[in-house]
Amino acid sequence: MLAFLLLSAWLFAPGWERAFRSDTSPASWLSSALLLTLCITAMRLTAERCLPWRLGVCLTLAFGALALDEQFMLHELWKFRCHEWLDACRWGVVREAPMLAVAVVGVATLAWLHGALSHRSTRGWLWAGFAVGLLAIGVDQWPNVQPHGAWLPELLATLEEAMEVVAEALVLAALLRQPGIRPLPSRRKQTS
Repeated sequence: MLAFLLLSAWLFAPGWERAFRSDTSPASWLSSALLLTLCITAMRLTAERCLPWRLGVCLTLAFGALALDEQFMLHELWKFRCHEWLDACRWGVVREAPMLAVAVVGVATLAWLHGALSHRSTRGWLWAGFAVGLLAIGVDQWPNVQPHGAWLPELLATLEEAMEVVAEALVLAALLRQPGIRPLPSRRKQTS
């Protein structure tokens, strides 16, 4: 994943920012692919009873919705066009409601998933993914981080999509580390 991001930046050099900035960038494509992979992984873990079924269904639906949003830019459509549908969109919190909802629902789901994961190291991957994802949402929501001349805020704003990809990869690593249910031993004696 990091090799893909670095290769993308190298291929777009000297305008390496294009590999991360637009919604048609390689980083955005990778984010869509990771979200779809997370959706399928949650579905598989639920089917194999490695996760409680309610949690698994919620994760599957959430990752599926996020994959659709990433691919079709639904929250951007809401952010920049909702004023045509609702007068309330004059307030920033209404325009940013989808991204803020991701953060709120994400925290609730994170607490639920934390309890369902079996190992401390698996939970560590999950929390690392949450921290990086929260940073990405913060960069997106915090107007002072948007490019205004200072190099660090500009760099953070440029790498927001890459931070999302890293967060998704860390959560995927946590889910993939979740052990399966061991089959019950057979009651019949094996004959030799």
